[in-house]
Amino acid sequence: MKRYAGWMIAVGLSIVASAPVAWAHQGMMGEDEDHETVAENTGTEQTLTGEVVDVFCYLSHEKEGLGKGHAGCAKKCIESGLPVAIKVGDELYLAAMADHNPANKMLVTYAGEQVTVHGQVLEKDGQHLISITKLEKAK
Repeated sequence: MKRYAGWMIAVGLSIVASAPVAWAHQGMMGEDEDHETVAENTGTEQTLTGEVVDVFCYLSHEKEGLGKGHAGCAKKCIESGLPVAIKVGDELYLAAMADHNPANKMLVTYAGEQVTVHGQVLEKDGQHLISITKLEKAK
């Protein structure tokens, strides 16, 4: 009987402890709230030509973080896993592969150089990303 009582107390405590979590979840996703259905940002297929940059140096060193003179440093940063992007005019496009993998391995050899990439461009909250399907050195 003591085992049964102890087990009942444990079950009761777990129910009481989980109630706030369930209540909070219901408050965010409850049936009584209106929710908009947001279409997934599927982007548009585009071709971009620009410079391969490591995002950290580009944002922190401005002009010194660009070009062939910075390529060695950019390669080290990209190889270490820092974000890589394509700078097209005044826009910066974070780069990823179409299979949702990082683009670092593919782009590292082109650091500081111009490339042409093809893929789906996604934009949200002022940020740009290209999901790369094809890459070639710019002509």
